[in-house]
Amino acid sequence: MTDKGSSPIEAVALMTLLLLPIAPALSLYQHLSDSLAAESIARHALRAALLDQEKGVVPSEIGRYLEPLASSWGKKISSFEMSCGGQCEENSLLSLRVQIGSAWAIQTAGLEPN
Repeated sequence: MTDKGSSPIEAVALMTLLLLPIAPALSLYQHLSDSLAAESIARHALRAALLDQEKGVVPSEIGRYLEPLASSWGKKISSFEMSCGGQCEENSLLSLRVQIGSAWAIQTAGLEPN
C-alpha cells in the first residue's frame, strides 16, 4: 500500500461532502425570508392604504405603499394584485396578493361603511 494521493482532489471531495447539506438549507432560508417579507408587506400595505383613504373608498394606488415596505425588507416585489369580493363597495372585502420570489401572501380587510 502506498501513501501517494492527491491532496487537492481529496480536499475538494471532502469539502463537497461537507458543504452539500448546506445548499438545501440556504434555499429553505431564502424561501422563508421571502414568505415572511411577503406576509408583512401585504399586511402593512393594505392597512396603510385603507387608513389613508376615506371610509368605504377603495385605495387606487397601492403601489406607493408597497415600494417603501419592500425596500425596508431589502426585497423586490415580483407582482401584486388587489381585488374585491364582489363589487367594490361598502362592507365588501378587499384582498391584496403580494409575490416575492416564489413566495406569495394574501391579506384581506373589510371596507368600512361611511
